[in-house]
Amino acid sequence: MNLAQKLVEGDVTAVITKQNVKLDALRGKHIFISGGTGFLGTWLLEIIKELNSTYDFKIRVTVFSRKAKDFARKHTQFDNLDYITYINGDIRYLSELPLDTEYIIHAASVSDRRLAASTPNAVADTIGLGTMQILRASNLLENLNKFILLSSCLIYGKQTWDLDSIDEEYTGSISCDQVGNVYAESKRFSEILAQSYLNEYKLPLVILRPFAFIGPHLSLQLPWAGTDFIRDSLLGGPIRIMGDGSTIRSFMYASDYAFWVLAALANGASRKKYNVGNPESIKLIDFAELIVSQFTPKRAILTNIGQKNQSKSKLVPNVDNAINDLRVSVTVPLTEAIERTIYWHKESLK
Repeated sequence: MNLAQKLVEGDVTAVITKQNVKLDALRGKHIFISGGTGFLGTWLLEIIKELNSTYDFKIRVTVFSRKAKDFARKHTQFDNLDYITYINGDIRYLSELPLDTEYIIHAASVSDRRLAASTPNAVADTIGLGTMQILRASNLLENLNKFILLSSCLIYGKQTWDLDSIDEEYTGSISCDQVGNVYAESKRFSEILAQSYLNEYKLPLVILRPFAFIGPHLSLQLPWAGTDFIRDSLLGGPIRIMGDGSTIRSFMYASDYAFWVLAALANGASRKKYNVGNPESIKLIDFAELIVSQFTPKRAILTNIGQKNQSKSKLVPNVDNAINDLRVSVTVPLTEAIERTIYWHKESLK
């Protein structure tokens, strides 16, 4: 086992132990994961592998993705696990689910914001039509216990600067005539579709709204602050920040993220919405400083890159619902999350 995978397996062991949350509702169940080869899907499989091997959960998983078979060949840590079934497919054309499916995690999406500019219709189709297709298919299941819809924090629109955090009832503003908002608007549409199925067919629906994350298995090619800063540092720097660095975000570590999703699958209340993220806020300039402190020589940080007078923003979750209902917590502090993410990427490059 290489050191990168050893770190991941240590994270999995730690999060199961530290969270102190029972997932017994998932024992012996069949979970269908759409978009199961992405960042979240990979971590879900890592945790399920540990639940099965160490705690005898006997969970079966169907992984549905456009690149499912390629994923299986690349991720050899899941070799010879007969409880994982891989299905290649496009969520927009999904017509049926395995009849014995009992739990669904719908994570199929297009989250690269660059695609909103280059192929906005594909983004809208994948999120909107894809959600419609899996909702239709799920409604034919006789033994469905829970449907988790992975939405997005971006559905909230702009967080006002006077609020420290936003809860699930917050409604900001999103301009529907700007193509750059196609991702957020498509996620909003997917939520109302799911709510329609809940009201009409009593679908056992739980909506999760993820915020920002870092950790192993998150591609550094994605254009987010955490990935940009770590990638630039690995390449020797400098880190480039649009604006003066006063924008505020929060970052949750991957193992906590995946565990919270499984906790919602096992224990989430139907008809409930949960923010998923780290409630600890940080300015981007301070986040960048934590990253460059992990490198020798220390990387430079450049601010006010790109547009002049870049407006600052804030996006931080209130996670009281998740903490109170699911009994979850943040077990990996941000500084440690950064250290472990950088270590994993360094080892993966060897």
